[in-house]
Amino acid sequence: MVLTFKLGIILVLVTFVSALVQSTSGFGFGILSMAILPFFFPYRKCTVIVVATVLILQLYTIISMRKHLKWKMVLYPAVASLICGFIGVHMMVRLSSRTMGFILGFFMWVLALYLIFGAKYVHLKRNPLVGSAAGALGGFMDGMFAIGGPPMVAYFDSVMDDPLEYQVTLQLYFAITTVNVLINNIACGNFTAQMTGPLCITIVACVIGTTIGMRIMHHVSMKFVRRMAYIVMLAAGTYHLLQGFGIITIH
Repeated sequence: MVLTFKLGIILVLVTFVSALVQSTSGFGFGILSMAILPFFFPYRKCTVIVVATVLILQLYTIISMRKHLKWKMVLYPAVASLICGFIGVHMMVRLSSRTMGFILGFFMWVLALYLIFGAKYVHLKRNPLVGSAAGALGGFMDGMFAIGGPPMVAYFDSVMDDPLEYQVTLQLYFAITTVNVLINNIACGNFTAQMTGPLCITIVACVIGTTIGMRIMHHVSMKFVRRMAYIVMLAAGTYHLLQGFGIITIH
C-alpha cells in the first residue's frame, strides 16, 4: 500500500471528518470512510485500516465518557449481534455486490424515513428482548454489508434521551462487534506490515476529530444528535443505492 503525499492528505481529511461525524451522531465513521477511501486504495486494505482506526475512536470515547455508560443495555444486543453476524457472512457470498448495495441503500432509506417521520409514534421498550432484536438485525447487516450500526442507532435513539449516555453506550456496543471483525481480519492475514504507516496517520487524525466532536457533544441537544444521524443514514443510503444501480463503482 504505497502512500504518497496526496494520498496521505486524503486519508487524513476523510478520517478526520468521519471521526467528527461519528463522535457527534454516534455512528458514521465506517460508512463515510468506506464510501470514499476505496476510490484511492484497495478495498480490502481500506476495510482493515477503517476497522482498526474506528476501534481506537470507540475505546477513546468509552474511556473519556465512562461515567455516562449504561453497560447493561449492551450485553444482550452484543451477543445477538455476534451470532447473527456469523449468519450474515455466510449469506453474503450468495449475493452480487450490486444486489447487496441496492438492498442496503433501500433499507437505510426506509430506516431513516422511519426515524424522521414514524419513530415519534412508536415507543420501543427498554428491555433485553427489544435490544436483542435490534442487535440481531444489526449483526446480520454487519455480516452482510459491514454496516450494522443503523438498527442499534434506532433502538438507542428511542430509549435514551441523554446524548452523552447514548454516545458512550453505543460506542461500547460497536467496540465489541469491531473487535470481532478485527480478529477475523488478522486471522485471515488481511493485516500486513505495509499498513502500519497509513494506520498511524488515521489514528492521529481520528483522535483529533474525536476530541473535537466530543467537545461539541457537551454543548448540543439530543435533537441535534438525532438530526445528524438521519443525515448520515440518508446520505449513506443514497450512496449505496447509486452503487446498486451501477452509477458508482469502486475498484
